[in-house]
Amino acid sequence: MELKQEAQTFEMPHLLTYYECDETSHPSLSMILSMISMVSDEHSMSLGMGTKEIQSTGGTWVVSGYEGHLSAKQPSFGETVILGTKAVSYNRFFAVRDFWITDKEHQIEYARIRSIFVFMNLKTRRMQSIPLALIEPFNAPVAKRIPRLKRPQKLDENGSIIKKNYQVRYFDLDANHHVNNARYFDWLLDPLGRDFLRENQIKRFNLQYLQEARNGEIVESKVNKLQTNNGTVTYHQIGVDKQVDAIAEIEWY
Repeated sequence: MELKQEAQTFEMPHLLTYYECDETSHPSLSMILSMISMVSDEHSMSLGMGTKEIQSTGGTWVVSGYEGHLSAKQPSFGETVILGTKAVSYNRFFAVRDFWITDKEHQIEYARIRSIFVFMNLKTRRMQSIPLALIEPFNAPVAKRIPRLKRPQKLDENGSIIKKNYQVRYFDLDANHHVNNARYFDWLLDPLGRDFLRENQIKRFNLQYLQEARNGEIVESKVNKLQTNNGTVTYHQIGVDKQVDAIAEIEWY
């Protein structure tokens, strides 16, 4: 097993556990997001930038959006995969990371995901410029223009909508004192129901975070489900009252 572990690129092996997989025996999307978050953290720590060092600046990294593709063939519980990440580029306010999940021989790419990170002040909960001490060690190039992720199509409020409510619990929060990024995917997908989720598989997804869901709030997950010539596409929205917290667009095999 060959692994790249450099300033800009980092890979690590990972054994898929039963709790990372759903009833199909393949990892759920929320767990895929948790796994790529883990390799991102390991990359940072390998360069001397753990949570303590990052939060000592008064801020923390926050994901503003994801764009990803999953292959039709997915790994199963008990398999060892390689988690990889690359610091692609950055400017004063945004940093781009690519992620991939492959088999241990690098022959099959199960997932390819791009994310945009911003740096958030922990007191004001607002975006601030990225501290150079936290970005320069990655040796990523400075970019005049950061490539934008595809913006998800908005939910059609006049169309057929599936709805479901969820309360934000203490255990939905992470060490950054906000709802963990992966939790949103559980809320987004769950209204589709067990039968649909067992019989259909995600091909592509785009997600954009807009606002923070907070502890104790009741979030409403809404879904449009459309059948196209190329298959099923779903449009998702998470919100609290009239505030929209996240939107997503998902294409299915």
